[in-house]
Amino acid sequence: MRLDPEPTEDQRLLLDTSARFIDEVLPLTAIRALADGGSAGAGHVGAAAELGWFAMFADETFGGGSVSGDPVADAVLLARLRGERLLPEPFVAANAVAAAVSAVGDEARQRAVLPELVTGKARATLAVAGDALWGGTALLAETAGADLSLTGSVIVDDASADWILLTASTAGGTLPVLIETDHLTAGRPLACLDLTRRLVRMTLDGVRVPHTATLPGAAERLRTVAALLSAAETIGALDRLFDLTRQYSLDRIAFGRPIGSFQALKHLMADMSVAVEAMKAVLAGATRAVAADRSYAAETVAILAAYVGERAARLVQDCQQVYGGIGFAWEHDLHLYLRRAVTNVALYGTTEFHRGRILAAHADELQEAR
Repeated sequence: MRLDPEPTEDQRLLLDTSARFIDEVLPLTAIRALADGGSAGAGHVGAAAELGWFAMFADETFGGGSVSGDPVADAVLLARLRGERLLPEPFVAANAVAAAVSAVGDEARQRAVLPELVTGKARATLAVAGDALWGGTALLAETAGADLSLTGSVIVDDASADWILLTASTAGGTLPVLIETDHLTAGRPLACLDLTRRLVRMTLDGVRVPHTATLPGAAERLRTVAALLSAAETIGALDRLFDLTRQYSLDRIAFGRPIGSFQALKHLMADMSVAVEAMKAVLAGATRAVAADRSYAAETVAILAAYVGERAARLVQDCQQVYGGIGFAWEHDLHLYLRRAVTNVALYGTTEFHRGRILAAHADELQEAR
């Protein structure tokens, strides 16, 4: 496995092809239209599937596969690219579902779900119920005869998805459940800080699903992949915004010189550069750990997510200081990056949650030290 500063030839081809696709189908003007209440249009999911966006975690038996043979690295690189371009579709959620089904699903479940996801004929997303994705209690699952009864409310960011992976609380702990959306009634649209997302709250009142819909043992894989790809997407957005800010500091002239030449801004931008590069470094380490299935992979991803969660909003606000008044304008793109970064943190685990996971990984050591 490798995740070098420079992608492999195959990965570079994937990124270049994907970038051209994005520029043609979903450029920033289309993203802005979506933020203003418009639609992203139809058909792009199938076209993205043809590029392999949803195939990486699926076995070749089901039409899957990654261009470099390293699905985790390929997915991380694509997530960064999508973050740079602020793409709205639930790429993170779809691939987290594929990874979970591939890891623990039986052959029948894999055959029913993965080929449809890989080709874009079906869509999958995650449901967030309070902290239920991470082990909360907002969605309860109880045995009801031969079925499982689900009660609670969940939030999804792709109401048109065909499959939704819920994480319910049971007496034995967190249990992932993959259900088709025809089990759910139409949800209530929610306002979201990220204006490109269409969040919907769905209520489950004793919805019964067969026990075969569960994915026992998938919770940890689900958390790890979702948090890794979400952090990669956020880093892509922050990296792009920092590049734009640095260029602005060179182009903007005040008192006869570029504002980036003033000492106060030099210090500020140096700090931002260090933060972004540190994020990239930790992302590379976390990617290696997840790809190699190391015992410390979940902890490394938690370290990454906690650091990104802590620094993301502050870094965007520092960029705001460089832009000055123009950065506050609705017409400027800076607020779109801020909205995406903050929402990613809220959906896929807060800084406090991931710090808790780090402490839990060292619980025995902490107990001995007392």
